[in-house]
Amino acid sequence: MGSFKPNKILDVVRGCFVAATPEEIVRQSLLLEMIRTLGYPKELLAVEKQLSELPHLMGVERLPKRRTDIVCYARGIHPLLLIECKEGDVGKEAIQQALGYNAFVGAPFVAVAGKRGCALVFPESKSFLPHYKELLLSANY
Repeated sequence: MGSFKPNKILDVVRGCFVAATPEEIVRQSLLLEMIRTLGYPKELLAVEKQLSELPHLMGVERLPKRRTDIVCYARGIHPLLLIECKEGDVGKEAIQQALGYNAFVGAPFVAVAGKRGCALVFPESKSFLPHYKELLLSANY
């Protein structure tokens, strides 16, 4: 038969079906936009990974058991962008959570995404997510 799964959504990065929760719908919509429109290479995206599973943090001791929503890498294992996804509107708590995760991840850019879109929150605020190449240039990668 086809690839339709009730109450499931295809994770375009991990290549499997996941529960279609409101937050997951936000995450998958954003991933599609990042890959199709904004030039983010699918192979450089990590989705729902524990901090200890991120390539540049493997072997680091005493990492908290936290799971990142999306981490985008530059070529190699240099983190470029960390994104925290929320099912609803994004507030100060989501921004603080993303910045807290980034204290371990060390990405030069941090964004938050909700049902109304995605915005860059660090190092400067922008009401949109920039193109992948723009972030690479800004980070001098």
